[in-house]
Order: sequence, then C-alpha cells, then structure tokens
Amino acid sequence: MFYIIAKFIFLIVFKFFFRLKVTGQQNIPQDGPFIIVANHSSLLDPVILGVSVRPKVIFVAAAYLFKIGWLGYLLRKANSIPVQGENDISSLKRALKILQQGGVLGIFPEGGVDRQKDNLPIKAGAAFLATSVGVPIVAIRIKGADKALPRGAKFIRSLNKIEVEIKKPIYCSRHTNKNKEIIEKVVESYVKEIY
Repeated sequence: MFYIIAKFIFLIVFKFFFRLKVTGQQNIPQDGPFIIVANHSSLLDPVILGVSVRPKVIFVAAAYLFKIGWLGYLLRKANSIPVQGENDISSLKRALKILQQGGVLGIFPEGGVDRQKDNLPIKAGAAFLATSVGVPIVAIRIKGADKALPRGAKFIRSLNKIEVEIKKPIYCSRHTNKNKEIIEKVVESYVKEIY
C-alpha cells in the first residue's frame, strides 16, 4: 500500500514540477519477470523509474544508499536489496528469488551515481541474473535528472524537464554454464541503449 501511495504522490510531483515525459511504455513486458537497467546520474533515479513503469520495481542498490535519509527510507519501504559488494551472495540469492517469483528488479549497472561510464567499469550483475533465470532486460535512459539533483547535491538545483526513454527488451536465454563472452555480449547490448 505504501508503494502505491508513494508512487502516486511522486508521479504528480514529477509531472508538475519536472514535466516528466515517459516514452516507450509499450516496451514493458506485460507479464513475467524482467530486469530494468538504467543510467544513474542522480539520487532521484530510483524514484523516477518507480513512477515511470507500471509494475512494482524492487531495486538492487549499494548498501551506503540505505544510510541516506529520505532515500534510505524509500528503499527500505520498497523492499529494495542492499548490496555490500560484488561478492554479496545473500543479495544475489534474494535477487534471483524475486525473479523466480515473477518480480521486477531495477539495477543501475554503474554501481554508483554518475561517475561517468568511461571512468567506472560497468557491473555485469544484471546480465548474470538475466542469463541465470532466462528473463528479458529492459534498458531505460533517464535524461535531465543530473541537472535537477546532481551528484553530491543535497537539494534540488533545477526544475528542468526529465525524460525517460524505455527501450525494447533484450531477451536473454537461460545459461547454466555461463562464460565471460555470453555475459559481455549482454552487457554490451544494454550499455548501448542507456547512454
């Protein structure tokens, strides 16, 4: 219930103050589990994604984000999964379970807020999970959030327009014996879409 109420309130806020525009809604799978990957340029990004797609999104987020006042509160209320590091097995198991139960995961492959893709290696977690279960990945590009609340800012800096572009799903086959090449190919596919 909290998720639905919060989503409604934030949708009004983003539509009114930031003229939120969402395109490509038809690319969201109608049923079954899937993973959303998006560029990450602002702490507003999880909220923007949450209001931009119909199904409930459970975010996989760096553990430090749960310590940031309002954001940590929202992440906990939305049952988000805190990740301690790349080898956090318990978080991986929780994420797999959500997909196996038909849920939707939201992952920011940079592993942090807007440290620029050229300077920060893209994490392969989304590709690993998608090929483990055999679910599609929906790449989403967010534009304008970095101007509204830039990295390091504590308060909104600008009420500029925010755009969300939902790309066509990238279908991933289930691979029990994954090799580096399979994972890299999937990562390359969604990186092209979110930048």
